[in-house]
Amino acid sequence: AENVHEWCLDWYHPQGYADPRSGDREPAERARKVSRGGSWRHSVKFTRLTARASLAPERRYNDFGFRLYADA
Repeated sequence: AENVHEWCLDWYHPQGYADPRSGDREPAERARKVSRGGSWRHSVKFTRLTARASLAPERRYNDFGFRLYADA
């Protein structure tokens, strides 16, 4: 398992896999942001890097974080 769930910049849309560009569009209600991966407190099913979930942006948990990156 990874250390933390990773917050994503994308807004959550249920059709996210059907329309990859959907996360770029701001939904009418800013209800949930995408999170990826899993953490130490979840079952194996949710600890895959490809696991996709959502959470309200105002929620805080000890096992949610983010990853910084830059093009080399």
